[in-house]
Amino acid sequence: MESREELNVWLPWVIKIRFVIISFVFAIDFSLRELVPNPTNAVSIRSLGFAVIIWYVVSLFFLIYNQLSQDYLLQAYLQLLSDIIIITAIVHITGDLESHYTSVYLLVIILASILLPRASAFMVAAVSFVFMGALLELAYLPTIPSSPEIFQRYPALGFLQTSSQVDLRTLQVKIFVSLFGFFAVAYLSSYLAERLRRAGAELREKSGQVASLQAFTENIIHSMRDGLITTDLAGKITEVNPAGAAILGRSAQQLKGELISDVFRNLESDGLPGPVREESTIQRPGGECRIVGIASSPLVLPESGTVGQVYNFQDLTEQKRREAEYRAKDKLATIGRLSAGIAHEIRNPLASIAGSVKLLRSLADFDDDQKKLVDIVSGESERLNKLLTDFLAYSVDQRFDFREVDLAKLLDETLMLVEHHPLFGPRHQVRRRIPRHPVLAYVDADKLRQVFWNICDNCLKAMPQGGTLTAEIIGEGTLNVSVVLTDTGIGFSEAQLEKLFEPFQSGFSNGTGLGLPIAYQILEAHHGTIQVGSTPGKGSRFLIELPRDPRAS
Repeated sequence: MESREELNVWLPWVIKIRFVIISFVFAIDFSLRELVPNPTNAVSIRSLGFAVIIWYVVSLFFLIYNQLSQDYLLQAYLQLLSDIIIITAIVHITGDLESHYTSVYLLVIILASILLPRASAFMVAAVSFVFMGALLELAYLPTIPSSPEIFQRYPALGFLQTSSQVDLRTLQVKIFVSLFGFFAVAYLSSYLAERLRRAGAELREKSGQVASLQAFTENIIHSMRDGLITTDLAGKITEVNPAGAAILGRSAQQLKGELISDVFRNLESDGLPGPVREESTIQRPGGECRIVGIASSPLVLPESGTVGQVYNFQDLTEQKRREAEYRAKDKLATIGRLSAGIAHEIRNPLASIAGSVKLLRSLADFDDDQKKLVDIVSGESERLNKLLTDFLAYSVDQRFDFREVDLAKLLDETLMLVEHHPLFGPRHQVRRRIPRHPVLAYVDADKLRQVFWNICDNCLKAMPQGGTLTAEIIGEGTLNVSVVLTDTGIGFSEAQLEKLFEPFQSGFSNGTGLGLPIAYQILEAHHGTIQVGSTPGKGSRFLIELPRDPRAS
């Protein structure tokens, strides 16, 4: 194992396995000695227990050391070396050549193959063979004392006691078999461990690629502005992206498990026939209706075939509204051009009629009834001329001269003119809430003055018995400036509010119905907006919002 991260993962596992091996070794030996009683068993089991306790203590030390130190490679070598030493002591305690625990060396070699590179596994096998071979050679040399009095006096030294007779050929075969077995296990285990490491590395790489691809796909789906829904073959919704949930006005958890036909009423559970786009009207939980465009296609997996449907849909409500506005504007533009031509043709003979009537009145001697008829003709001619003038102003494309203007001064001047309006009487009053310092905006002063005048004229007409007109400017520190004009007049009904800015929808007998539509047209050219709130019998409030610089809009 070459990486530090892998050692960090495997070392605690090896320590835990060591505790299991220790307990297993002692349990087996204790059980065998209990089943086959022998006078010498008492001494050897005490020696084995002493060695096992030392092995437990060493393992516990390495468990603590693993938490304190990050030198994992050094820990691995120290653990394996301590295991070899303790196993050598156990082999000696349990009878040297007759010991059944020489195979425990193989477990150390296998653990070395897991923890270390392949060359290091062979090195651990060599060290294990050296320790075991040295033990067997030294255990049967005549120089080792075999006096039973020493072991009776010091029972803890029982692990040094050896057999006195052994066949040399048997010893040689044991050593040769151990040599072959150690290196064979080192070769096989390190080969398998190497293959497992490579497979693990490839698997991690593939898993990383799959995770990256999955994350990339999820990011694409979550970043889509269009809605995306997947269903199973029964038409039940399985997945919904955030944009789709937002369009439908519900959470993804609420939508999962529902039938697609319950979400889009005109769809069947098996989707649309072929690559067909269809429009549907949905109703959000709050009652709001939205128009969506839907397209579906089969959800096909290479290994499973068709498993469901994929629905892609967009909110077309605003698009449909803009299309309707464009059609209406185009229609109005066409009608406007036609009407402007007709108005010009009407205006010329109308001027001739008005002039002829005035000339006729000055030349002829009329009685009272005839004079009234002439006055009616003159008055109607003037009214028609004013109507044609307003209509031409509304229907003909206007030119604007944008300059930096002080809105506070412009509004104050307009209010002064209002105070001299023919409809302004003793019961009328104007309240100004206008800053004394300049409020600058980039507008067409003459056109905007016309907007203020038309709205104030409408307010005066709504207060025939008197009332208060309040004018104020708010929102000075923002990118937009708001002008508010409020009256205490008769107000508008809901039906009037809906058609307030349509031409020829005047609610007053002496109005042309073009004042507010012209104001709306001028504000639209300034990239501004106008909102009207009204309560019948209590008055109306006109809120005008203008950008300080329409060029930035």
